[in-house]
Amino acid sequence: MIAALRVLRRAFSEAWDALVLLAVLNLAWLGLSLLVVFFPPATAALFETTREIARGRSPTVRDLLRGVRRHFWRAWAWALLNTVVGVIVVVNVAFYGSMVAAWAGLVQGVVVVLAVLWLVTQLLVWPYAFAQEHAGLRQALRNAVLTVLAAPLFALTIGVVVIALVAVSVLLVAPIAVFTAAFIALLGNLALFDRLRAFGKSPEPAPIDDEDRADTGAAGGAARTRLS
Repeated sequence: MIAALRVLRRAFSEAWDALVLLAVLNLAWLGLSLLVVFFPPATAALFETTREIARGRSPTVRDLLRGVRRHFWRAWAWALLNTVVGVIVVVNVAFYGSMVAAWAGLVQGVVVVLAVLWLVTQLLVWPYAFAQEHAGLRQALRNAVLTVLAAPLFALTIGVVVIALVAVSVLLVAPIAVFTAAFIALLGNLALFDRLRAFGKSPEPAPIDDEDRADTGAAGGAARTRLS
């Protein structure tokens, strides 16, 4: 849990430093997503551009648009997989919730926990895809699942915060337009960086303390991480 809180702290710090850039990217993502057909590839591209922010760079809307074109079909395959999983989760939660047996509530709770873990897995899929030298989505999904299973408490903490953030943003409306999606994508990238460091994979970028930030600025990128 401490590691997850550290990642969240850094994500808010990075988001504050790049607030205007994140807002521009978020608005571009929202505009594309409203067209529906561009929602999955725009989401993938948002993960890609916020990864550049996490590496100390300044991507543009043009970079986002290039990512939409580049990841269009892979993003739709990813979206269809998540649609199937989402339907399975909803059906199971509704089914077990309608039963009066005590064990049914327990099973329903397990399904909800698994759903949260799946959510965090999806936050890591695209960061893994971009970190791999050969960005295969199947391999990225496998690595994301293994990462979540290796640190379930870390994943649950991140997942609960993301769900709470989305809930508040939906109620307030405005954050969805100018902040939420880009922040979650940035958080996914920073969560991956943290987990890879914990596993000794030497991810990019190196961590920056607040004291160092004033002297060194945002961290630069390192060599692309090779993952099997």
